[in-house]
Amino acid sequence: MAISGKLASVYVGANKVAEMNGFSLTCGATDIDVTNLDSNGWKEIIQGILEWSVTSDGNFVPSDTSGQAVLIAAWIAGTTVSMVFNVNSTIKFSGDAYVKPSSITTNVNEKAAISFDFAGTGALTPDLT
Repeated sequence: MAISGKLASVYVGANKVAEMNGFSLTCGATDIDVTNLDSNGWKEIIQGILEWSVTSDGNFVPSDTSGQAVLIAAWIAGTTVSMVFNVNSTIKFSGDAYVKPSSITTNVNEKAAISFDFAGTGALTPDLT
């Protein structure tokens, strides 16, 4: 059964990041080429290092001192943050990441918006129950 994204949320530590619109989690792994003369003309690979990253955007709320301001401060300091990305009330992904505000945009006819990029460092822990 499909899951609605309307219950998604983004947390830095135990604090919800205010007014985010959603997130996109990308997971990957490097390929290690192990092709040899016994591969019968076919490329063979094994899985290498795992990686993950997230992008998230929402309304720019500079008064969110326990969420957006913490993320901006971590970017300036070059420190990691413990993140939790909730798909709904029970399904979540968590891990430590470096963060950068990839953009803060304004327009006379639109809201001020912010986007964050998170580069995972270490394991991403899924909770799919």
